Amino acid sequence: MPAILEKKKTILQTVEEEKNELAIKLLSLKDKAMVHVFKLIFDDLIVTTKKTTKAQYNKEIDAAVKRVRSGKAVSNDQVMNEMDKW
Repeated sequence: MPAILEKKKTILQTVEEEKNELAIKLLSLKDKAMVHVFKLIFDDLIVTTKKTTKAQYNKEIDAAVKRVRSGKAVSNDQVMNEMDKW
C-alpha cells in the first residue's frame, strides 16, 4: 500500500510542478491577444466538462465566429511562434 501512496504523491507533485511551470510561462507573455487565446482555451476546457445543449453549442459557435470576423483572433502560426519562445 505505501508504494501506491508514494506513486500518487509523485504524480500530484508532477502535476503541481507542471501547473507552476505553465503559470510562469503565462505570466511571461507580453501579447494581450495571446493571453486572451489561452484564457479562451482554459475556459473551453472547463466548459467542455459540462454537458452542453445544442442551443448553447450554437451560441458558442456564433460567438467564436463573431470574434474571428471582428479580428479578435490569433492565428495558429502566431501561437506556434510564441510557444517556440518557451
